[in-house]
Amino acid sequence: MLNQSEARRRPRIKVPPMYTLVRVRPEGQTEYCWTGYIYDISDTGMRFELDAPVDPGTRLEVRAMLPGTVHTSFDAAGAVVRIHDDEDDLNGPVRMGMYFDRFATNTDERKLKRYLSNARQAA
Repeated sequence: MLNQSEARRRPRIKVPPMYTLVRVRPEGQTEYCWTGYIYDISDTGMRFELDAPVDPGTRLEVRAMLPGTVHTSFDAAGAVVRIHDDEDDLNGPVRMGMYFDRFATNTDERKLKRYLSNARQAA
């Protein structure tokens, strides 16, 4: 499992939120119950938003869809590590950070790493 300080040292790639859909469910659930958008991502985690906050420490499973000329999606699991928005402003979409400690398959992890590598080369 990655520790939180290690996850924060990884370079993040900013992505256009309106084109980066993420489906989210509590770990172990069969149905995705929340839909949101990704703001930035690395191979160890992401900053994303949902319509309501999820408490730090909550374990989630995500299905992320990333923009580009080739559609990239992956499934991963991890925990919320922080809420980025001001506590007084939790009436709209809320940005959160989570780290990944597990991918559904090795292929999912490879797809994300390839996407990030391609994005860095294009920058």
